[in-house]
Amino acid sequence: MRKVSEYHLYELAVAIHPLTEVPDTIAYSAIWNSWFSARGALEKLFQQRQLEFCYDAANKLYAALNAVVPADWLEAYEKIAALGDPAPDLGFTERYNVVSAATEFETVLRTELNNADTYFIDPKGTHKTSLLLTDASREIPENILKEAPQVAEDFRQAGRCLLFDNSTAVGFHLMRAIESVIYAYMKKLTGKDMPIKSRNWGAYIRVLKANDADKKVLGMIEHIKDTYRNPILHPEVELSSEEAQVLFGLAVSAIVVIVNTMKVIKGAAIPFPAVGAVTVP
Repeated sequence: MRKVSEYHLYELAVAIHPLTEVPDTIAYSAIWNSWFSARGALEKLFQQRQLEFCYDAANKLYAALNAVVPADWLEAYEKIAALGDPAPDLGFTERYNVVSAATEFETVLRTELNNADTYFIDPKGTHKTSLLLTDASREIPENILKEAPQVAEDFRQAGRCLLFDNSTAVGFHLMRAIESVIYAYMKKLTGKDMPIKSRNWGAYIRVLKANDADKKVLGMIEHIKDTYRNPILHPEVELSSEEAQVLFGLAVSAIVVIVNTMKVIKGAAIPFPAVGAVTVP
């Protein structure tokens, strides 16, 4: 997937349409620069889009422009002097080939653009669309992400799912991310791994309680488990777009709180990234 400049279509129209209205008599010196730019706009089109309907028409126009204006800018400029003064008008064939090719290209381009896979994605809350599309892990404060880099990929996937309304999938990826941080916190408290068969949130909570885990962290984990994690394991339960957005913010908060709590255990607390002071007991 790549980002496409829609403004280029405007630039293309500005450059190409005048080619359909070239006067019967006109000198090379009057058109060389604008035709050179029009060819450049065509080249951008070739680079940015996979043409389906207008590829042949675009090549025809490109060839017609090349027959009049050299591809090198300096050569195109020096051709003015080479034609003499006064310069003769463009030949009928040169002018006709460009005008007819430009007219055909405009007609076919309309079909191309009407059938192009171009869509508008509705914004999701206050989230920036480009961020959800490319790297939603940036929604997590940088200092927190450095402490829990394992959550990055699931957040990237959750961001794309949120953007494209795959709301239940958002929940799955966020639960994976949160669970990885819960597990790291539990391991930090106990100094050991959980047996693979015992790796579920209920078991984690029991171990955390037995090892005097922070009560605020426990309360948050239990809330997420009961409200989101357990329900979405059932096939008849689906998250709505609104629920997915709420869960996304909650997941960021949970990861921040747990990582900060782990830093306290290490003896170096990170301030919670929110307005106002935070006191760590």
